[in-house]
Amino acid sequence: MNINSILSPERTFCNIETRSKKTAIEKAATLIAETLPSLDANDIYSKLIAREKLGPTALGQGIALPHCRIEGCNHIVGALFTINTPIDFGALDDQLVNIMFVLLVPEEEVDEHLKTMAMLAAKFDSEEYRANLIDAPDNQALFNRACQEVQS
Repeated sequence: MNINSILSPERTFCNIETRSKKTAIEKAATLIAETLPSLDANDIYSKLIAREKLGPTALGQGIALPHCRIEGCNHIVGALFTINTPIDFGALDDQLVNIMFVLLVPEEEVDEHLKTMAMLAAKFDSEEYRANLIDAPDNQALFNRACQEVQS
């Protein structure tokens, strides 16, 4: 599985302005819904917030992976955001988040959801990969860098 099977340039956003986890998720929901007319921004937001209330989705090392199952989503959808001013996502390592990858999953999907989460966790574990994302100057460069394979 590759990240470009779930991510598109239209859902890749470099240096968004936000001041909190809540506003970051709200902005993400709005931007994602603009690219997927079958999904509603309010529904995306409420599902992501409900999942976040179960426990923080921050992975540590400046990464957050908000995710949820959502009705009307017929395939796994990803959206990548770099954040201008890092925000508190409740990470166990207490690091502020400057990279957020939102994952929307069809309600019935289980195996592919877990495989996708594992693939993302492996990519984000690479310090070089994270640094390349943070240094991206624009949306297209961010997308291109996100799709690069991680060197072991």
